[in-house]
Amino acid sequence: MKRKPSLLITLALPVAAALFMAAVFPAAPHALAQTTPATPVATAAGPQNDVNAFFVACDTSGVMNMRGSMLAGWDVYYQLFTGTAGSGTALSDLRQVSVDGTFAFSEVINYSGGQTVPAGSSASAKVIVARETNPASVDFEFVVSDVNDGCQSPQNPLGTSAGAGAGSTGANTGSDAPARGNLVSLPAPNGGTLNPNLAPESLVVVGPRLSDAFRSETPGLIYAACGNFPLALPGIVYDNDRITVFWSWYTRTEEQMQQHLDNVQYSVRMNTATFNQVVRSDIQRINNQSYVFYSVDVGNLRPGHYEIEYRATWANPVNDGYADFGPGTDNPQDAGNCNFDIVRNPRSEFVSYTNMFLPSNWPVHTLFPDPPPTE
Repeated sequence: MKRKPSLLITLALPVAAALFMAAVFPAAPHALAQTTPATPVATAAGPQNDVNAFFVACDTSGVMNMRGSMLAGWDVYYQLFTGTAGSGTALSDLRQVSVDGTFAFSEVINYSGGQTVPAGSSASAKVIVARETNPASVDFEFVVSDVNDGCQSPQNPLGTSAGAGAGSTGANTGSDAPARGNLVSLPAPNGGTLNPNLAPESLVVVGPRLSDAFRSETPGLIYAACGNFPLALPGIVYDNDRITVFWSWYTRTEEQMQQHLDNVQYSVRMNTATFNQVVRSDIQRINNQSYVFYSVDVGNLRPGHYEIEYRATWANPVNDGYADFGPGTDNPQDAGNCNFDIVRNPRSEFVSYTNMFLPSNWPVHTLFPDPPPTE
């Protein structure tokens, strides 16, 4: 639920928005251009919307970075294009970023329809500040552009936008829900980010993928459905890393989260053994979403292969603010798995294994057999 301001709502001044953006990114290595924002529909004194943006064009995706302050009832929308002035062929549908108050947001969004921006070519992002219920009710808008001279990592905490539908000039890329299977860095239960040193990779990589051989800055922190998220892969894990397995759920509002908690039924196992003593966090507000985290302290594991099965079902239909889940919906379950190896620590230090779970030499079994046919 968004807060309601106690003061009169007013709108951003064009010059202030431009100067603020230039001050925040004084030495950006990518080309940065901004058109003159539209004239605000009102100029009364008081609080105002204030947004700056920095767009990075990559080969098959774009990196959108935003900072600012947003009044209740207003959101930021953006859409990617092949042209330098928010024109040309649409590279994405119109996206809505739900923000409130002071915010910092980044997102990596794949270009729609398999489109690419070759090296040396330009692309742009049209940014619109408008009513959260109507992208056509505009406060101000501007364009940021970039030349693909190399990709960059997101500058702010990663979040997820939603398809805004109306006003989009490009083909919709899929569900309006934040994708549970794309290039996003996942929030961790300790308040940080899982694998903060792992960046998005191209579809084609010459040589070994970094995600297969990197050493995480959060070693031993394993997301139960890591196979659904490329930036959640564990990388190299040693036997002296204390293992914590976690999973999470997010919704738009706290009320939707409570609906989820009242109906969800989890089945999470590792190498066919059920997890015991699962700890659930309180509801937390992260990137303008309500989150809960489930964690299991596994301890130190013997070298070998491990496979986690994650499955969530619901006793009754629920909605997370983006899609319906549960019986009778298009999403009767949320499921995934995570395969990873434990290797001997490089110094051959003595490790006291918990022996809670026994390793195997390869993936254990078919975790998700075909469901029985329905009549």
